[in-house]
Amino acid sequence: MIRKTIVAIALAVSLAALAATLSPRPGGAAHRRYTMVNVAYFPSTGIGGRAAAKRLGMRYILTSDNLGGERGAIRYYKSLIARHVDAIATGGYAPALKPIFRKVRKAGILLISSGDDIAGGRDLWVNYSDTAAFPRAIADALASQIHDKGEFAILDEQGEFPIAHTWVKEASAYIAKAYPNMKSDGLQTETGAGDQTEVDSIKSFMSAHPNLKGLMGITPTETYMAAEAITQAGRIGQVFSAGNGGSDFKGTPLVGWVRSGAMEDVVVGDPIKLGYLTVWAAHYLLTGHHFRPGAYRVGGPIGLVWYYAKHRELRLGQPITITKKNVDRYANRF
Repeated sequence: MIRKTIVAIALAVSLAALAATLSPRPGGAAHRRYTMVNVAYFPSTGIGGRAAAKRLGMRYILTSDNLGGERGAIRYYKSLIARHVDAIATGGYAPALKPIFRKVRKAGILLISSGDDIAGGRDLWVNYSDTAAFPRAIADALASQIHDKGEFAILDEQGEFPIAHTWVKEASAYIAKAYPNMKSDGLQTETGAGDQTEVDSIKSFMSAHPNLKGLMGITPTETYMAAEAITQAGRIGQVFSAGNGGSDFKGTPLVGWVRSGAMEDVVVGDPIKLGYLTVWAAHYLLTGHHFRPGAYRVGGPIGLVWYYAKHRELRLGQPITITKKNVDRYANRF
């Protein structure tokens, strides 16, 4: 019965996507070659972005989000306004960026938040997945390792990105409801320095809680620190961890930690697909169309995606959980 229902829903969504109409925006012109700048947190975003730009005939410029702090970022966005680029994709969430983002939109430049939602207004949010789905996936990954019971703690960090607050609340509420035999030892806030001092702090926390079974890393730094602390303490197989590994997996210690059993890595989503979808969405809007609630078939490496009008959000899919069983599939992907 459940499988039939899922198939019926998928069929209905597919038909809705095929039936979606395109409504040109004033001034839209499919023949122009548009220029888009992607200020990206993860370099692998550019792999998908370049592929989509080539397919769609766009100029695509990838730059790191390391722009020299807020002042450097403001100067850079001002330079993009002066160059009259057609679209900017960014994950800049600092409140200080609100005024410059208003100027970006006032200049007629399409502004897209890609990955994390940005400070202030934007035309579209290209999101990895449902905001609640990610912390729940981390909770599920930890629960599966400790057999749904035992003591656990959530590791947070000072000065983390704003959405992390939401993830902490969502994970705590979800575990309390879905896994009543898991007992929280509280929220452990670390410095976010990512150094040996922080590792030692987590090791001390484990020593102070001898019955601790699991650690959840809400931010990438704390996920790294949890796995390293478990490894250094010789507690692999005794204390388990799951957390936000970010979206850079290839060439990082994460691969070794997953293989050793020190952690399970939960990725918000495939950054290559996110880059592709962001460019596709920009081209879609620049060529005179607008999104309506429902499903859209993108093509390339992406199947169906969903648009939610409430937050002007185009959602890619579900989080990815990387375990011992599937780690080789992702070890050299992104």
